[in-house]
Amino acid sequence: LMTLNHSIHALMVGMSENWWRASIMPCVRSDLERDKPVAYIFCLLEGPQGPVAVDTGYHPDYVAPEWAQGKDFIEPPALLAQLGVKADEIKTVIVTHFHQDHFTGLDYFPKAKFVMQRAELEFWTGPLMRHDIFAKQIRPKVRPALARLKQEGRIELIEGDVELYRGLELLKAGGHTPGSQMVALETAAGKAVLCGDIAYTLKNIRDHVPVGWYHNLADTVVALERALTMAARPDLAFPNHDTEIMQGKRVARII
Repeated sequence: LMTLNHSIHALMVGMSENWWRASIMPCVRSDLERDKPVAYIFCLLEGPQGPVAVDTGYHPDYVAPEWAQGKDFIEPPALLAQLGVKADEIKTVIVTHFHQDHFTGLDYFPKAKFVMQRAELEFWTGPLMRHDIFAKQIRPKVRPALARLKQEGRIELIEGDVELYRGLELLKAGGHTPGSQMVALETAAGKAVLCGDIAYTLKNIRDHVPVGWYHNLADTVVALERALTMAARPDLAFPNHDTEIMQGKRVARII
């Protein structure tokens, strides 16, 4: 069984000074949590099948201009280099969802296949994009980039829960976005779950409070419950935007 285990590193590409500036509610209600800083994180998993990235971080050419300037940005390849990993060695990127802080760094991973839920791709390239509130979240350069990846055979569409390989499972969550997914994986400490944006902060996990940005609140609540049920211990369910998990560093081993 030991061979199924993974290590997990969190890599922080940037940071907002607080949730007010990010203009997204970390919890159902606006509260003290909104004064805390926001970490923009992607993860590197090292396990039996080599390095796997969870999300891509963001890319200044693809995000809204206010993102590209500042936020203490460090390019994902520079963060990966701190772990002795080259971005072009990564053959698989799991996409939790399409929001710009999670999935605009696709050019940083030139050899990777991007594993995503069909529901996510169909939503963000579908008819509802005629509404600005949705269209603006995916940024104009992302759609042509997706078409290019599709042409190159670098998009792997999945539907529902899928075992990517033994010891690593993708869990369809929906909720935050129509095709959000989480990652459940074996580690030396037991089964861990990377929640994607089903949980932004440790408060979401500790208090079972869903995030304040969701496509479907019920699915978000159920997915959070599922993450906590599947993780071997509550502290092995990881949120995606809490600076605490970074331990004051830009690259931190979380398991």
